[in-house]
Amino acid sequence: MTTEMLSPQFEDAQVHREKYIRELDQRTDKTDFAKTNADSLYSLGLTMYSQNFSFDSLVYNAFASSALDNKVALHPEQRKVLQLIGKNRGLIFSAPTSFGKTFAVFEYICRARPQNVVMVVPTLVLIDEYKQKIIKQYRNKFDDYNIYLSIDPEKQYDFSQRNIFIVTHDRVIDENTVAIFGSIDFLVIDEVYKLQKDSTNERVLILNIAYYNMVRLSKKYVLLAPFISGVEHLEKLDDVPAFYATNYSPVVNDVKAYDILSEDERVLYTDKILQTIPAKDNTLIYFPTVVEIDSFIENTTMYYDALDTVANSVLNEFISWGKREIHPQWSIVKALEKGFLVHHGQLPLGIRMLELALFNSNHSNFTRLICTSTLLEGVNTTAKNIIITKPHRGYNKEFDAFDFYNLVGRTGRLYQHYLGVAHYIKSPTDPVYEKSQALKSIEFELTDTSVDMDINFGDYSSHPEFIEVLNRLGISYDEYKTQIARKHRFSTVQYLLSRYDTLKSKLLDILYRQYANPHQSKLELVRILSEIIEPPKYDFKLDTFIINRLTYKYRQSVRDVVDAALVSYPTTKVSKVINKTIRFKSSYVEFEFYSKVDLIRYFMRCDNEPSVLINTLYDRLMKNIEMLYYLNSPSKKMLKDLGIYEGDIDAIISIIGNDFTSIADLQQLLSVHAYKLTNISVVSRYVISRLIS
Repeated sequence: MTTEMLSPQFEDAQVHREKYIRELDQRTDKTDFAKTNADSLYSLGLTMYSQNFSFDSLVYNAFASSALDNKVALHPEQRKVLQLIGKNRGLIFSAPTSFGKTFAVFEYICRARPQNVVMVVPTLVLIDEYKQKIIKQYRNKFDDYNIYLSIDPEKQYDFSQRNIFIVTHDRVIDENTVAIFGSIDFLVIDEVYKLQKDSTNERVLILNIAYYNMVRLSKKYVLLAPFISGVEHLEKLDDVPAFYATNYSPVVNDVKAYDILSEDERVLYTDKILQTIPAKDNTLIYFPTVVEIDSFIENTTMYYDALDTVANSVLNEFISWGKREIHPQWSIVKALEKGFLVHHGQLPLGIRMLELALFNSNHSNFTRLICTSTLLEGVNTTAKNIIITKPHRGYNKEFDAFDFYNLVGRTGRLYQHYLGVAHYIKSPTDPVYEKSQALKSIEFELTDTSVDMDINFGDYSSHPEFIEVLNRLGISYDEYKTQIARKHRFSTVQYLLSRYDTLKSKLLDILYRQYANPHQSKLELVRILSEIIEPPKYDFKLDTFIINRLTYKYRQSVRDVVDAALVSYPTTKVSKVINKTIRFKSSYVEFEFYSKVDLIRYFMRCDNEPSVLINTLYDRLMKNIEMLYYLNSPSKKMLKDLGIYEGDIDAIISIIGNDFTSIADLQQLLSVHAYKLTNISVVSRYVISRLIS
């Protein structure tokens, strides 16, 4: 294994860099400071600041000019990374957020011109970020590439042309899907720390399998990560990638702690900190959960007069639309009216794109963005500050130093904010974080001896509990691997099978009645399936009521579902119903509920249950989900993945047709038919305008 680690001298160099960057930040005349200290800045590798102010720097910048952007000279560490990519088949590369890792990858593509490129990212927001760089920011460098945001095994791609596929990891787990490539010239997997083993996380399994399937087809590959010092047991892989880590950063991040005595003071101190930050300074406000975001929006005393009828006409239209489509009491609307933007994973992609663009825009009056951990996943912002209201992810998971400094690293931006500041609200039970502890060694699940890896790669004989499941279902290992292993963890299968066996007679009885009377509500069916998936909790009836409405044969707006739920459950808080409806609609129904119901249907087939019952389960419920969430329609799915609001997709397809696979094809169709696309939401119009402008 090739490993390049930082020497103590190099670590000291970053300390010296930070001294100069802090001084630069303080100076009114930054150019004069850079000219005076050009030799020192150059010797420390801060060539973006030394510019052409010394002879050595002038010569260096002439030779280090970027092929991607002729106004940029690569810094020395970026040039080193390009050399490492060139000489190694595989490279794991770790650097701080502000390093410019993605820029280095695009620079390599621009120089080397690999024929077929696949870029795997963890979220749809990152797909949008990559897409914008390729089709807008650097489009003259990539105009000979076909850009795809999905992989459809039913389509014929021309691999003799140049192609770039930008996809999430769940799109590349299937061997049949991956097999369409034959070979991949250059593979990029971003945020690769998500490969680290976590037996409670189904998506970690999926990402490791995606890694395995893609790497073995790749002539060259790069894995990107922040803050990792190494990857353990890489020698177990068939092909061992090189590893390179650097702490080089052209911006500085500071942490200021604010001690509080009571949990109840977090909103109070958030307001106090906001009062000290100039309104012009872009500031992220981090909360662990959407519930805490809603509480802050409701209780904050801060108000920013950010809504401007002329400058933010799109946003004013969005507020009117949000009140109609979602609800007048939607927290996002309340936040905007108080001058705050909101970004979290439960929001539809187009809304997140719109709010993030407003935050990053120099022409927007909005400088306060409330967020959750979705901002941990590689999303770039122009933030000078971040307020960390609580060092948790979700309700129960406390940050480690890696999580904390990954969030801290979202502040600061080259040429805009030399110094980024994290304001940490710390209770007596919250940890003190040391930056030295943020660097951690991880282990990919692929190299672990977990039951899931053993099952996926044939070494299952030492797991009698797995053989017991095969015998119970009456299937072969090969069938299990094909039908189940790459979608679900064995623990999930084992648990669901146990619940299914316990509640099977009740499920079959309900299906018989659904079959006998197809006009009756399917709510009872949704409830028994939800009970098999998970024992009922406090909000079970409300949750299943919402899921039932979201899986009607005809699409329901969020407002329709919320109003109906409030009639049936009038004592429930409106904000809770809105949040549940949006969360179920944007992720749960499609990615979790459907996949587990499909597994239950598979159990029924293994048990040779009557086909009329299996078909009833499909026709009454699963068919609706496939139609409403476009599971079997690549063209509609592509529009959704671009951020088009789902309520507009059918209308758009009816106008432009579905004869497109690449971004260029879609841009052409949207441009030709743009004048007809008037009766769609402001969100979809915004996404389309970004795509074709």
